[in-house]
Amino acid sequence: MTIFFTLDLERQPMRVILLIMLAVGIAGCATSGNNARMDTVDNVALVDARAKLGLGRCDLELANDILALGYPGLEQEAAYTCLEQGQVQAVERLLTDFQTRHPEAANLDYSAYLLALAQFIRFELAEGDDQARLTTGRRAHDGLVAFVRQYPESAYRQEVAPRLEALHEGMASAEYDLALADIEAGRRELGVKRLRYVVQNYSRSDAASSAKQWLQQRATP
Repeated sequence: MTIFFTLDLERQPMRVILLIMLAVGIAGCATSGNNARMDTVDNVALVDARAKLGLGRCDLELANDILALGYPGLEQEAAYTCLEQGQVQAVERLLTDFQTRHPEAANLDYSAYLLALAQFIRFELAEGDDQARLTTGRRAHDGLVAFVRQYPESAYRQEVAPRLEALHEGMASAEYDLALADIEAGRRELGVKRLRYVVQNYSRSDAASSAKQWLQQRATP
């Protein structure tokens, strides 16, 4: 089941912006190279699309318009703008089959990285919903690992490790919070089992230390 998140920019604008800025990191570095390679075409639709991107606009409608133009560099530029706006669905629309449509495009690794980063942003924006963080975290982890395996020499590979570490900590914390919620709700056996899972599978995390301490002090053998 696909999970969609709506960004509440009116209620939490600064938090959302900071999350996206932290998640995107240096992901925009390759766009200038792609733009330089784009042919100059006297095309009203092309000019209009680039003007909208220049104003920071991004939505599914614009993503579809850009796809219809067929310019790989523009699609990458749009995907980055969409990522900055937290428009994850638009990013996925632009890049999901990018390599199939543009097998000879420059910086294929950049497109794959942005697509993986979109899942990471889903995880970050799920803060406050522990179950959603686990679901999106697993998808983000799989996407980042797949990117590294597909493009082991990519310059963006160095950006993956800190994001995997953030996923590790975030998912461990979510598991720990769910475990405590189970215990408080009277599902002690399930909660203790989850705490042991945290200790075993997220041993490097802060949550694992807290779970281990809880088990030592309160759990019976």
